[in-house]
Amino acid sequence: MRNLADHLFDVLENSVKAGATEVKIFLENRDKLFFCKIEDNGSGIKDGDVTDPFITSRKTRRVGLGLPLLKRAVESTGGFLKIRNRKKRGIILKFKIDIAHIDAKPFGDIARAFVDAIYSWPEVSFSIFIQKKNKRKSSVFNSKKIREVVSYSEMQQKEVRDFIYDSIDRELKTIRIDSQFGIF
Repeated sequence: MRNLADHLFDVLENSVKAGATEVKIFLENRDKLFFCKIEDNGSGIKDGDVTDPFITSRKTRRVGLGLPLLKRAVESTGGFLKIRNRKKRGIILKFKIDIAHIDAKPFGDIARAFVDAIYSWPEVSFSIFIQKKNKRKSSVFNSKKIREVVSYSEMQQKEVRDFIYDSIDRELKTIRIDSQFGIF
């Protein structure tokens, strides 16, 4: 995976494959550290250490590389990856990465990864939040609320898709997800 956007899309895909109908994403970028927390209401993790590439729930092949690669990417910068089952259902996945570290992967187009997930799995409710410097949590996007006012056919229009992308991208830039390694 080339960048953090690829890893985020992979984690979201894992949530959907686990039967999640709600996925909440929390992002924070402060002091050159990027934090991400993803909560879902899927079936949770039944297999042991999912960061072991040879432990997977896949039926088509016996290796799963997404989470092991994410773990390696964050730990190579001194960060961490934590995954735990929730009491009733689903998982909470958290990771931290030092985005100024020489081994840090670039952000990539995180807004595009979210829009692709929203359109790939329209039956899933995606909520995106950002943590700003003042410690206030701000809602960036809620697909359930959008679907209440925009029909499925309207959602397919390019203008609507572009509007959703631009809205998410603009909010992510408020926490400087568009800058890394001193580059803007």
